[in-house]
Amino acid sequence: MKNRAFGKRKPINRLSILLIAAFFMTGVIAVRLFYLQVIKGDYYSKKADAEHFGESTLSARRGEIYIKDYASNDMVRVATNTTLDLLFADPTQIADKKLVADRISPMIFNLDQAKKDDTTRIKNETIHAKTAEDLAKVAPLNDQELYQKFYTDLLDKISQEKRLQITLRDDLPKETLDQIKALNLTGIDAVEGALIAYPAQIVDRDKVALALTPYMEMPPTELANILKGRNRYVILQRKIKPEIAAQIKKLIDEDKTKNFTGLGLKEEYFRYYPEGTLASNILGFVVDSGASQLGQYGIESKFNSQLQGKKGIFKTQKDGLNRQITVGNSEIIPAVDGDNVVLTIDRSIQMAAEKYLAQAVRDFNADNGQVIVMDPKTGKIMAMASYPTFNPNSFGDIYQTEDVSLSPENIKNLVPIENVPNAFWFYRNFITKDRIQIFKVQKDDGTVIYQRYANLVGPEAYQNKPVSQAYEPGSIFKIVTMAAAIDDGDVKPTTAINDPGILYLDKNKNGGKFKGPDGLGYDAIIHNVSEKCTNSHSTMTWIIQNSCNTGMTWVAQKIGRNLFYNYMLKFGFNERTDIEFDNESPGRIANFDQWTDSELANHAFGQGILATPLQMISAYATVANKGIYMQPHIVESVQQQDGKIITYDPKPIQRVISEQAAETMKAMLVNNVENGDSYGRIRMPDHYIGAKTGTAQTYMNGEALKGAGTTIATIIGFAPKDNPRFVILAKLDHPRASEWADATSAVLFQKMAAYLFDYFSLPPDKKG
Repeated sequence: MKNRAFGKRKPINRLSILLIAAFFMTGVIAVRLFYLQVIKGDYYSKKADAEHFGESTLSARRGEIYIKDYASNDMVRVATNTTLDLLFADPTQIADKKLVADRISPMIFNLDQAKKDDTTRIKNETIHAKTAEDLAKVAPLNDQELYQKFYTDLLDKISQEKRLQITLRDDLPKETLDQIKALNLTGIDAVEGALIAYPAQIVDRDKVALALTPYMEMPPTELANILKGRNRYVILQRKIKPEIAAQIKKLIDEDKTKNFTGLGLKEEYFRYYPEGTLASNILGFVVDSGASQLGQYGIESKFNSQLQGKKGIFKTQKDGLNRQITVGNSEIIPAVDGDNVVLTIDRSIQMAAEKYLAQAVRDFNADNGQVIVMDPKTGKIMAMASYPTFNPNSFGDIYQTEDVSLSPENIKNLVPIENVPNAFWFYRNFITKDRIQIFKVQKDDGTVIYQRYANLVGPEAYQNKPVSQAYEPGSIFKIVTMAAAIDDGDVKPTTAINDPGILYLDKNKNGGKFKGPDGLGYDAIIHNVSEKCTNSHSTMTWIIQNSCNTGMTWVAQKIGRNLFYNYMLKFGFNERTDIEFDNESPGRIANFDQWTDSELANHAFGQGILATPLQMISAYATVANKGIYMQPHIVESVQQQDGKIITYDPKPIQRVISEQAAETMKAMLVNNVENGDSYGRIRMPDHYIGAKTGTAQTYMNGEALKGAGTTIATIIGFAPKDNPRFVILAKLDHPRASEWADATSAVLFQKMAAYLFDYFSLPPDKKG
């Protein structure tokens, strides 16, 4: 037993304490070194490289998009790049701020842009005006006032030698931000995931830097330097015109006062569409996110990865004073420019399609419209137009709104748009679905104003509806039904039936909505528009010519559900065509085993199914191309930067109907135009055309609407009859001048057909 008094402790050896502390500190340092060198080693290695090696990004030029002018065989750029300079300043390098502002302001001031910005200001101030007195103060600035405002803003920018705000981190978790808040550091704020510094409010930078170092993972001296907030870079103006940029460069180069050396010019790439609105719904547009350019809609979106190329890197070694070491190692990873895309679109045909379509939408007071021109032998799209459209150079303009005056009764009848706050439909005509979108805006004083899109449709103008929007096609679908029946041998053009003109379907033992001639109840009734359909000797040619629904019902019953459905699939319905767009709709047709008798009948004449305009014109192109379905395509080739060209050759998918059945169908469609009462507007004295009209109804609460403004009017046709060079689809949605396709979309079709006969110099094929 040790000799010590009970309850007394042996004195602690100071050397032991020092040893324990040393071991503890060594352990802490080892753990920290392990964290820094192993766990965070890659991070700090890159950071060291960034300090020791000057690194800058080399921009890649986005690939261009071309269409062709086949008459001249010229390639036409419809999407390209333009390089404009950005003017920036280093306020710390400018001694005489006023001198610089006096010389630079007149050079870069843009009156048109200033007026546009002022219009936006007026709109915002009107919304936020709290009193009538505030509202009275809202007034546009005159030209001199606009210049003075621009000058003052510019002088303010180059006078700010200290940054007002610095975002130190934007990736910190909430618990870390709460810890920083608890430090109560003056000039530091932690909000919404970001650590913000306000240099002007920071009194002791070294103290603040030391406190924040654990959260910043950088030396306190470096952080303290950042917290000085020296403003070394401020943007004065973007998109400087080349001639103005040259003047500024000369001013900098010849500066003897050393004030203008604080200015600099930097090249920026911008997407530019030389043809303005031409083919904009095909092309889409590009959003510049700063770090990259991102294609939106159309070809810009579908081919974004090929078009944008790859950025390069220029890395050069620096010394401790941040100077380039000329004998040091440098590394250049060159940028790879984007590929060029060549479309099948013919510039002249596209221009004509857009011109005639816009005119037709206005003339017939339609909501919108679409035109497609296709080469049936190759599946190439020669034109694809939508209206309303937009200008991709100023794609944001479609969001511009304007005030609208509504009566108390109008406001009472506004219909809320589901899942869109403060947005409503205002129906000018509820029956015809003549409506516009209205936005409710509450001002700061509590009063409410209403606004609408200046273009009436807003971002809907971006859509390429021939591809993305499926609709109920109506009678233009009858050629699919008849082609299937002829190909299967169920009917011939001369096959005749006793057409009663009205059919009762879906017998209902419990009564039904309709009482048939047999005294029994039925849920559905099929009838016709034309009285010519009630005929004791209606041939198949007569049924197509007069668009008889009851006759087509007989044909569909003859084919049978299973076979009819399979022909629909062979014609390309119920699935995407795989044309080169991202947002193609497959349409919708329910499986045949779910069809009632009335649904079989309705499908025979294009009701109860959904198809896109592209699917419909592809079906007609199949008939025009001897029964062979060609892959629709709008991209002709992709030209890679290494010189390789990827060609999108015409691609036959399958034979849908026999060549004989196709020729029979073509003859029936030519007969429509030559002898049908509804085709006088497209009948030509020198050329044969084969076509079919369709006036699809719209519905409300399950009931078909009637009258102008309630229908979707479409016509599809081809020419010449023996060797078709083109197929045209012309479609108008809810034309209010007339409900019938022969009075609306047929006029648009005729103009396009006449243009194409002349454009292709096609000789007359009619005699006498």
